[in-house]
Amino acid sequence: MQDVVNSLIIEIFKKNPLFWIVIIAGILCCLFYKEIVGKAGEYWTKKELKKLGKEYLIINDLMIRTEDKKTHQIDHVVISKYGIFVIETKQYDGYITGNDYDKKWCMKAGKNRLYINNPVHQNYGHIKALQEVLKLNEKKFISIICMSGNAKLKIKSNKVVKVNDVINKIKSYQNILIDNCEEIYNELRNINITDRKQRNQHNREVKSTKRK
Repeated sequence: MQDVVNSLIIEIFKKNPLFWIVIIAGILCCLFYKEIVGKAGEYWTKKELKKLGKEYLIINDLMIRTEDKKTHQIDHVVISKYGIFVIETKQYDGYITGNDYDKKWCMKAGKNRLYINNPVHQNYGHIKALQEVLKLNEKKFISIICMSGNAKLKIKSNKVVKVNDVINKIKSYQNILIDNCEEIYNELRNINITDRKQRNQHNREVKSTKRK
């Protein structure tokens, strides 16, 4: 009986391959929607950061481990003599309100209202992790939340910019804070966790935390 079913499925697929490819692609998009949207936002920010000059050293998708054995995944780090820019990318739609201090931001889309974790707080955790591993003063770090997508922002924060404004935001900082950019860049490259198993474990832990 199973052989008959298998043969029937193969025959149907042969007759309508495009239909089934679309169906499978749709299912995968539904299952991994958040991951796909997140990666799209990171892609657009990464593309924009390439417009920076050679005096800015860029590391994308950095993962580090702190002394407490916790891992921290950071979307983008830009190292320059003007500071270390720690960039968290988010891709949202709708109307978003909040400020630096709110635990949650409110995202409205039509009649729907969703409360999302404040990315400013998330990025502060990234800065503290970088501060620990690099042994640098917190004043040398600059937090930027880069928003892609079609969200309309009503955020009371000077840390939040749209993706097309991220270059101007970075270049607005002109006070010299760092004199060993290459050294910091190489150190972060060396401690960057690239092992796929460890990265997958980190992603599982993040998802588990979000469900609590």
